[in-house]
Amino acid sequence: MRVYGAVVSTAHIPKLKYVPTKRLIALGVGITVAYSAICAGFLWDTARRDYENALVSATNLTKSIQSEIARNIELYDLSLQAVADGLQLPGFDRIDPALRQIILFDRAASARDLGSILVLNEQGDLTVESRTLSPRTQNYAGREYFQFYKNNASAGHYISGPFVTKKGEYILAITRRLNKPDGSFQGVVVGNMKLSYFHRLFNNMKLGPHDSLTLLRSNGVILMRSPFDIDTIGHSFGKSSFSEHILASQSGSVDAKSKLDGMDRLFVYHQVDNDPLHIVAGLAHETIYAEWRREVWVIGSLNLALCVVTMSLIVFLANALKRRTIAEHDRAIMATTDGLTSICNRQRFDELLENEWRRSQRTQTPIALIMIDADNFKAFNDKHGHQAGDAALASLAQCIAGGAMRAADLAARYGGEEFAVLLPGESVEGALIVAEKIRATVLTLRDQQQGRSDMSPTISVGVASMIPQAGLSSRDLVKSADAALYKAKQQGRNCCVTAAAVRLVHNANLAA
Repeated sequence: MRVYGAVVSTAHIPKLKYVPTKRLIALGVGITVAYSAICAGFLWDTARRDYENALVSATNLTKSIQSEIARNIELYDLSLQAVADGLQLPGFDRIDPALRQIILFDRAASARDLGSILVLNEQGDLTVESRTLSPRTQNYAGREYFQFYKNNASAGHYISGPFVTKKGEYILAITRRLNKPDGSFQGVVVGNMKLSYFHRLFNNMKLGPHDSLTLLRSNGVILMRSPFDIDTIGHSFGKSSFSEHILASQSGSVDAKSKLDGMDRLFVYHQVDNDPLHIVAGLAHETIYAEWRREVWVIGSLNLALCVVTMSLIVFLANALKRRTIAEHDRAIMATTDGLTSICNRQRFDELLENEWRRSQRTQTPIALIMIDADNFKAFNDKHGHQAGDAALASLAQCIAGGAMRAADLAARYGGEEFAVLLPGESVEGALIVAEKIRATVLTLRDQQQGRSDMSPTISVGVASMIPQAGLSSRDLVKSADAALYKAKQQGRNCCVTAAAVRLVHNANLAA
């Protein structure tokens, strides 16, 4: 603090209290992080739950389709088995062709989506056809199922890959081996199953816009897919980690990117009993997490808003607390500072005097006090007026505060035109030097008045120093310094007197 350009001692000013703004902001950040972590945990759990629900839903879907396909393949196989059994009847070759058709294919009428049933001999020639009494002349020995049965005597029904008929229909061949009485190869009975059955079955399933449903053979060939694309029928995945993962086990799930459209999906697969068919339901991650993403936007926006509000309130609280602390500090300064001279007031001086006295008592070090009084101030005030008197007191305070140079030194307005300077740890000799310096500064101030020496009064100074002992108090130090001041007044004013020897240090003759 400065008065008229000079440094004024601030030893009396209370310290500014620490404001825990960083702790408040850290608390706000902690609350924000904790709440965000809770929201993130909730959203993570929601995503996991949606994924598990999708997994259960896709598993149920594949099991339902697997059951439906297995039931129909069994029905088709029963029709083929009936044909095989009929061919083993005694004298079958001698039966009337029309009656033979009824015996062989009466059960086939109940098999929906089953095309023509063909009977092939051991050379692969077509011998019997369910839709006509006069079978075509055609050989099927090169077909995969025919070669399969020639080399597998104990095999059950066989499902071939897809192929296109002359009429443009996509079909699968479901076949059974025909054996002679001795167990040798007699031929093959072939049932043609239309792929339209799978197309209709898949269309009845409620899928998301980006979901897929696929029927695969064990060699990775696509038999049917929804969404339907004719170009994908017969397409092979080939050897890949995706196809090997799906085709290596009867059931399971895997997250992968589709090779057909590049979309990330959860693939749940299930084999159709022991047949070389696999149902693969692909639920797009976009579909699985659609609702979750909406929740993320809503909860994330609310969380962001709450975090902004929380941090704003914390910052506002921290700033308000800081302003309050500064205001309290300013009020504390005002309560301890003399309003006219801006140095320590009497109340604060008394508090610090007691504190320093006790400290000196503990350490057994001296404590000095300088009492200062403006000479003839009442007459000066009556002559020049109160405003000039106030200005003179402020100037004196400037000079006095300038003499108290150490951090522990304290200059105070003791009352009216009387001032005090507390010098902890100072001897009477050192205090006298400070007192003389203050008095000299006051005289210099008078010399700067350009001949108007009556515009600034001189001062009388009393100096005392004590080492606190038992039976003494701080009031004794004040009395001692006040007695020295009184002696200085008696000896003509404008001088410094010590309480120890009560000796005159300087006596300037104003008249001279």
